[in-house]
Amino acid sequence: MAEVDITKLKYSIKAFFSSGEVMDLTGLCTSLTWGEEKDSIAQKAEIKLANIKIDKGYISDLIELCTQIVIFVNKQEYFRGIVWDWSYTSALEKELSFTAYDKMIYLTQSKGNTYYSSGKSTQFLVEDICKEWGITVQYEWESWTHGKTPLKDMEISRQLTTVLDEAQTKLNSKYVMLFEKDTLIIRKKGSNTDIYYFHGKNVESTTDRLTLQGLVTKVLVYGKSEEDKRPPLLKTVNGGLEYGVLQEIITKDSNKTLEDAEKEAQNILKEKGKPEESISISTIDVPIMRKGDKIKLVAGNLSGYFIVEGVTHDGFSKTMELELERI
Repeated sequence: MAEVDITKLKYSIKAFFSSGEVMDLTGLCTSLTWGEEKDSIAQKAEIKLANIKIDKGYISDLIELCTQIVIFVNKQEYFRGIVWDWSYTSALEKELSFTAYDKMIYLTQSKGNTYYSSGKSTQFLVEDICKEWGITVQYEWESWTHGKTPLKDMEISRQLTTVLDEAQTKLNSKYVMLFEKDTLIIRKKGSNTDIYYFHGKNVESTTDRLTLQGLVTKVLVYGKSEEDKRPPLLKTVNGGLEYGVLQEIITKDSNKTLEDAEKEAQNILKEKGKPEESISISTIDVPIMRKGDKIKLVAGNLSGYFIVEGVTHDGFSKTMELELERI
């Protein structure tokens, strides 16, 4: 298990301008958080600066939209993004606030329209989608051979998740997608080498919540229907019926065998067949922590190994908030 001494963590933030000039903003920073939200695929930083006047003018005149922002801890880079939202408040404090995102934000804001014939691997599809956008991909996950794949009128990020999610339903493995510097990494969840251990001494608080919302306890596998006829029921796959019948339907197309469809049904039950649990903890900051990492936790009613589904680092309190999923 790796150890972190928060007393030795030194946070800094710098702006990189198109002119090539670099400005250290650390001394002006009044608030600094960054990380990855559970339901977002772009890493985000939220920063507040004192808007003082220097030789070249006020900070609010120098930090503009698209200014590159890099966050360092002990001189190692942990976030790289561009200013996307900018806000200046002219009050007694004269404070500049902005939100920066990594390059994935462009893929969430841009749409594409493409189609792939059957027989392409997951890795090929991901790399081909990113190729058009000049994004380097480091693919470290498994692949599935896909059927016909229409990706029409959807955000580029959703094209990627559509392909990866389909593969995930077929494979006994979960992926995580994130940027490291300017490279898109696709790797298996929980594949990190260093596994950090959080326990009562370094965990400030824990929250654990359960709900039946979104639960699936039965999956019906149908074949394709002819004209207006009812599709034939090929297979019923039952899960935890002690929670009642909550039913999902999948259709076996010509590119799938019945065995493939059954495996897909089993994967749906594996993914959604238990009550949804929402777990969060507040603990000391580990700057290297990313979405998809595996941790060990013993605190409150929580004990075992968990996957990080969301993380927010706070550079001032030297704490972080983690959203977790049980392994």
